[in-house]
Amino acid sequence: MVYCMAKSALDMFTKCLALSLGPKGIRVNSVNPAAIRTPIFQTVTENDEMLDCVEKYCKTAYPLRRIGEPEEVAELVAFLASDTTASFITGALIPIDGGSLRADLSAIDYINL
Repeated sequence: MVYCMAKSALDMFTKCLALSLGPKGIRVNSVNPAAIRTPIFQTVTENDEMLDCVEKYCKTAYPLRRIGEPEEVAELVAFLASDTTASFITGALIPIDGGSLRADLSAIDYINL
């Protein structure tokens, strides 16, 4: 519950900052990734097999049928930082999640990944 509340707060913070700073020409956006292939899974769980479990889950549950890569998130951030291609984007909450927000994830048991 606390994790979800924190994520919601950051989304609203992004929107409020965009409203406040937009008149000064400052754009504020949020990149909201789902599972990305990083060492965080092993670090947090102290389980070397956790990344394999997450990858297996993504292959079945995510519409793109795979885990995300760090380079994909970096490309999105670079796009948003561009003064030309993304200069009219602010206050956006951009998921980079393999379509997981669009999928029916209501039956997932996160504890048993």
